[in-house]
Amino acid sequence: MARKVTGLTAKKSQDERINQEIARLNDILKNIHESKRSIAKGLIENIAFMSVTLTDLQEVIKLQGPIVKFEQGSQKMLVENPAQKSYNTMVNRYTTATKTLFDLLPKDLVDIIPVVHEEEAKSIDKLQMFHEKYRE
Repeated sequence: MARKVTGLTAKKSQDERINQEIARLNDILKNIHESKRSIAKGLIENIAFMSVTLTDLQEVIKLQGPIVKFEQGSQKMLVENPAQKSYNTMVNRYTTATKTLFDLLPKDLVDIIPVVHEEEAKSIDKLQMFHEKYRE
């Protein structure tokens, strides 16, 4: 069940969720070589933030829809939901960041992740696939 979105998620709740995501990613990526840890740390923190933010944006879009009514003075028109625009931009950055982080993993772990059709493989978040496959 989706939680009700009332403006922005409470900061404490958002911080808690980011910390949970950081812990989850650190657990998944515990096999990253020590020499790459400092690079991974920053990526993990940014990916965790984006993951939580994307979830919040998805909820706003589900509630309001991808198109919203915009009024300015006597002008009324339908426009893309600003949350949709933010989501589209951030999801691309999230995908790039997760790919960069994923590339830090040892090659033998990369090879165990299943690849779907070539076209689908381009759009699938491999880190998410890895997590889903090996989640407890």
